[in-house]
Amino acid sequence: MAVRRQYSRGEWISSGVFMLVILVAFASCSPGGSGESANTDDGNAGLAHVTGPRAAGGGGLSVTAARFSEWPFTVDAGLLKCEAGAVTFEPAGGPRYAVNGTAKDVGYPDISPIWAEDEDLGYGLKVDISEVLNKGLSLC
Repeated sequence: MAVRRQYSRGEWISSGVFMLVILVAFASCSPGGSGESANTDDGNAGLAHVTGPRAAGGGGLSVTAARFSEWPFTVDAGLLKCEAGAVTFEPAGGPRYAVNGTAKDVGYPDISPIWAEDEDLGYGLKVDISEVLNKGLSLC
């Protein structure tokens, strides 16, 4: 018959502390965790400041149709940003639109008003936005 080992109170406490340390470390690294700084200058509290390539004078990356193999928008250029996983696109003089679901979840308006329809596919289908989305995610 196998003998079951009895764990001491100290062993239980140390394993609980270890799990707590792992949990805190994970929470501080995940989007929305305590390791991020809040962005309060544009009314989007809770979003981290964008990192990576920046346009002069503000966060984000200036993009034009010439930078991509297929341009998915009805405007020629704008500012691409990523803050805490929320990828947004802001045309000159326009609002910041949500490029991904994370940005929609934090309140940015849907990109549909400036998202071009794919003339080759028809039926109201839109131009592939994945190249712009991937570029935006690389800014996070």
